[in-house]
Amino acid sequence: MKVYKKEGNVLQILCFPDEEVEKGDYLLIEEPKAGKALIAQVIDVQFANVPGILEELLRSSPDGGNIEGADFDPLEIAPHITYIQDSRLLICKVRASVNNGQLSPSKSWFPSRSRSVVKKLPVSRLLEAIQARGELPIVL
Repeated sequence: MKVYKKEGNVLQILCFPDEEVEKGDYLLIEEPKAGKALIAQVIDVQFANVPGILEELLRSSPDGGNIEGADFDPLEIAPHITYIQDSRLLICKVRASVNNGQLSPSKSWFPSRSRSVVKKLPVSRLLEAIQARGELPIVL
């Protein structure tokens, strides 16, 4: 996963087909060297809107089968096109930030596209981070 865009407290993350993320999941966007991170919740999942994808989809057969004709792919890019077609854009709401291990409701830190690491955050680790002890409501 890679950071694509941030607008206010909404983050857009590019998610590749081999990564399993669903609406409602939590993500940790961190820069290990900076000691900072954001905790974000996936609120929507969309297909990545990449120029040329519509054209490729229109060229493919409606039933998923092969189209009659010679298949000429000297650069062998067909698998890459399929990979790009199935990539998704995760729309995420920033819920908190982490600075040197301390959780904060502040969301002012801005992650780097090139240096940040995006990974799924298990709920158990999230509950541990907010020091939830099974009491409701959970106060952040």
